[in-house]
Amino acid sequence: MDLQQIRQTAERVARQAGDVLMRYWAQPHTETTKRNIYDIVTEGDKASEAVIVAALRERFPDHHIVSEEGGGTDLSGGTSDYFWYIDPVDGTTNFAHNLPYFSVSIALTDPALNPLVGVVYNPVTRELFSAARGFGTTLDGAPVRVSTTDRLDRALFASGFSSDKTRARENMRYWEQFMTRSRDLRRLGSAALDMCYVASGRLDGFWETGINSWDVLAGILCVQEAGGTATDFAGQTTECYTGANVVTSNGRLHAAMLDILNDRA
Repeated sequence: MDLQQIRQTAERVARQAGDVLMRYWAQPHTETTKRNIYDIVTEGDKASEAVIVAALRERFPDHHIVSEEGGGTDLSGGTSDYFWYIDPVDGTTNFAHNLPYFSVSIALTDPALNPLVGVVYNPVTRELFSAARGFGTTLDGAPVRVSTTDRLDRALFASGFSSDKTRARENMRYWEQFMTRSRDLRRLGSAALDMCYVASGRLDGFWETGINSWDVLAGILCVQEAGGTATDFAGQTTECYTGANVVTSNGRLHAAMLDILNDRA
């Protein structure tokens, strides 16, 4: 399998989906809710998903497609050597409020959820992050690397809050601990982009709980291929790849971040 060729295909599809999203950008949106009033989907999510699913089905008919808005195939529908995990708009709340921080996130994995290709595209800034296993991470085609920050008090971190408000309250405890130990924190609203900012050295670390595989897999690979570290709070990948809990860093700060998240600091 030519991962670089697949990466180029995913990049092209992400840009196409981003072009569709921009047709809905900076104007009133039609919203519906999913799990609760905080968990929304817009016409842009659905239009972006339709473009991505159609393109991947045509190019990779034997691959399974799992997408946040349900436009792909279900995991229970059979077996495959490869799976696509799609978030047609990562940061839907930002998109719905016309805040220019959201992304299209596309990842290819093996059956064990190990990411092989990851692409994250912000259609407002037109920045495209991508990675392929063993081939590094790029921003608009140029290689990027994680930061060299090795002290918490010099680090800039980011986190996100689940639409499940029970999870959100839990994360406030971590937020307070990081706030008192780091240079500063950001809550930007797109996990995929946040992790790509870790990959490119703009952020030193990111953590979140209660999200999903399609939110994290592309960003995780971008961090890993840029020389960073991605695990769950236990230091493994079991819950990291599912999105149950994820922490990514430049590697130098990973142990310190895990100490805070496990109440050891």
